[in-house]
Amino acid sequence: MKKLLYIALFALFLVGCSNQVTYLNNADSSELTSVGIDFHDIESTARKSVQNLLDSSYVQNLDGKPKILAISDVVNDTMQRVDTQELTLKIARAMRNTGKFQLTSAISGSGGMTDDMIKRSRGLRQDKEVNQKTTIEEGNLIAPELSLSGKIVQKNTAVGKKQRIDYSFILVLTDLKTGLVVWDDDSHIIKVTGNKNVAW
Repeated sequence: MKKLLYIALFALFLVGCSNQVTYLNNADSSELTSVGIDFHDIESTARKSVQNLLDSSYVQNLDGKPKILAISDVVNDTMQRVDTQELTLKIARAMRNTGKFQLTSAISGSGGMTDDMIKRSRGLRQDKEVNQKTTIEEGNLIAPELSLSGKIVQKNTAVGKKQRIDYSFILVLTDLKTGLVVWDDDSHIIKVTGNKNVAW
C-alpha cells in the first residue's frame, strides 16, 4: 500500500514539474508566435503607424498649441477578441510625447477610455453635502479637435496545405471641425500556419 502511495506522490510531482510556469522577456516571447493577434503585433503596428504619422506633412506643419485628440471607434472585424484600446492608447501615448497632441478622457468611442469621474465630479454641483466653492465650474472641459478611428480586419486564405492569415490595421485621423481626413495609415501583418490551426 505504501509503495502505491509513493508512486502516486512521485507521479503528482512529475505532473507539477511539467506544468511549471516561467516568465519571458518581451523580446524572448517573440519566438512563441501565436496564430492570432498578440502583444508583438500590437507593438509593431503601433510603432509603424506612429512613425508614419510623425513623418506626415500634417504633423510636420503643426505649430502652436497642442491639438486635442479624442479616440473614436475602432472596429474589430476579426474572428478573435482584440483589445483595441491597447493599440490606440500606445499610439496616443506616442502622439502626446511629441508635445503636439493632448488626449482627452472626457469623450471617446469604443477604441478609447472615458474617465467617468469627469462627469460624476460635476454631479457634485447638486449635492448639498459638498462645499460648492470646491466643485468644478461649468465651461471648463476642452472639446477635441481631432478624432482617431480605425478598423482591424482579418482574412484567411488556404494555400495548399497551409493557411495564410492577413491582418490589416487601418487608422484614420480626422479634423472634427472640417470633417476632413488629415492622415490615414494601414499596416499589415501576415502569418502562415497549418490548415488545422484557426485564428479565433
